[in-house]
Amino acid sequence: LRSFMAFNAEINSLAALVQRMAEESGNPQDFDTRSCLDHGLVSFVSGLGQRRPLDILKQPGGLDLLRGLLLPAQSGTFS
Repeated sequence: LRSFMAFNAEINSLAALVQRMAEESGNPQDFDTRSCLDHGLVSFVSGLGQRRPLDILKQPGGLDLLRGLLLPAQSGTFS
């Protein structure tokens, strides 16, 4: 099992990515990064086969997979 600290570090990494995406998109002043991320982590996502990002994050390579899904979302590009 992975340690809680490692898991927390991955969540913080995703939070930093979401914050950077909000800043680059133009108007981050009223954007609540942590609330958005917390909601998104427990929501079922069709692009993940109706799995929750939180469950994906617990798997090996999960952080990279989630980053790979978030980055194209900023530009509206989906594969």
